[in-house]
Amino acid sequence: MKKIIKAAAFAAGGALLAKGLDDRLETTSYSVYSAKIPAEFDGYRIVQISDVHNDDVPGLIPAVQLAKPDIIVSTGDLAHDKGGYEKAVSLVGRLAETAPVYIVSGNHEEWRGDSRELARALLSAGAQPLDNKTVILERDGAEIGLSGIDDPFSVMSCKIRDFLDKAQAALSPSDGYNILLFHRANWLDYFKDSRFDLIISGHMHGGQVRLPYIGGVVSPRSSWMSGKPVFFPKYVGGRYTDGKSEFIVSRGLGNPMPVPRVFNRPELVVITLRHKEEK
Repeated sequence: MKKIIKAAAFAAGGALLAKGLDDRLETTSYSVYSAKIPAEFDGYRIVQISDVHNDDVPGLIPAVQLAKPDIIVSTGDLAHDKGGYEKAVSLVGRLAETAPVYIVSGNHEEWRGDSRELARALLSAGAQPLDNKTVILERDGAEIGLSGIDDPFSVMSCKIRDFLDKAQAALSPSDGYNILLFHRANWLDYFKDSRFDLIISGHMHGGQVRLPYIGGVVSPRSSWMSGKPVFFPKYVGGRYTDGKSEFIVSRGLGNPMPVPRVFNRPELVVITLRHKEEK
């Protein structure tokens, strides 16, 4: 009997391990409701990719096409800070065949010695960079604002805050509904009660290892404060509401870290805007 129990436990453990290391692409869908979203934008679909890190992501292009996006947004780290960036450029080119692609940089792109060369290559591939800029999206005569802030590059809080203050001042949000793309979700509290209704981020890799019913375990090293790990960070992946703003954080697609993703499948995010009638 003990042998049978031991064998069953081993089999169960193996099944749990296999589930935890499942690296198949997962699509997460959100519907965002607001009276500020024009009726003309009801059903407008945004596909978010984040933290690809120059990796191969099987099934990504078909999943993006299946979502039928109006626009595609990348919230940073298309490339990694080491190695080539050809895969990232090729990915943008393929995505641009489906819908307009808007991008902001992540810390890994900013850390590259050839970051300017990479930015030019992504632009040539079809990306539309929102490097501390705002564009107005139009649909049937109605408008919403889409802004982007590039990665601050620094790991020092005072320098990041100064960078964000200046970047926000450079933006020109619309008079109506406004969306912001910004890489570092660990800085989302800075944007509480800001001019932006929806802020889309990444960077946190879902906490890398996710514990059932608890969530992500640790933030990326670049988010550690004073060189110390940040365990169970506030924003790791999912949907959050704080103050006047709504936050959506992608768990990311690639895995540049030596530690595998555990209970943390690569994630494609699909956001559908919905007009909400005034009460």
